[in-house]
Amino acid sequence: MAYTAFDRFLARRRFQAAFPHVRPGSRVCDVGCGLDAAFLTYAATHISLGVGLDDQVRAGNHRPWPVIRADITRGFPLLDAQFDHVLMLAVLEHLADPEPVLREAFRVLAPAGSLILTWPQSLVDPVLTILHRTGFVSHEMESQEHQPRRPLDELLQILSRTGFCNFFHRRFELGMNNLFVTFKPAAR
Repeated sequence: MAYTAFDRFLARRRFQAAFPHVRPGSRVCDVGCGLDAAFLTYAATHISLGVGLDDQVRAGNHRPWPVIRADITRGFPLLDAQFDHVLMLAVLEHLADPEPVLREAFRVLAPAGSLILTWPQSLVDPVLTILHRTGFVSHEMESQEHQPRRPLDELLQILSRTGFCNFFHRRFELGMNNLFVTFKPAAR
């Protein structure tokens, strides 16, 4: 099943929240990029190099950006310090243990690079379950697989342990979604 119009609408809202944090001329890794790495196309004017990682991508798909089929919970098949930004848009809520994935994001970021996260509040899950059952949300969105959300202070602790600093958080979509931006320290 392809993404529905509602899936694309929700994705576009996440893209609009994340895009201002992507510097022009950046190297971007979109972790959990989905079937067509749509954020990379959306932000193409700011991206000099874009790579998508996702376990849903299909062999033979032709897209303008390289997309690698990967289980992100087992590490990223990428070199150290090669990206200015790592995005995880609507990914965090699917991770039972986000710390190893966040460590990998830190590893592939260049010094002073940023991690850009979005995730929905847990109170949207019952609504998404109904929309999923009715076909309004596609199976590819995996909303039925959301994990319990970690409190923001716990996420901050994980990110701090990983090495991230300078945290920015805001809510969008009437408070139903979170945007979080944090940075890898600059090289000394």
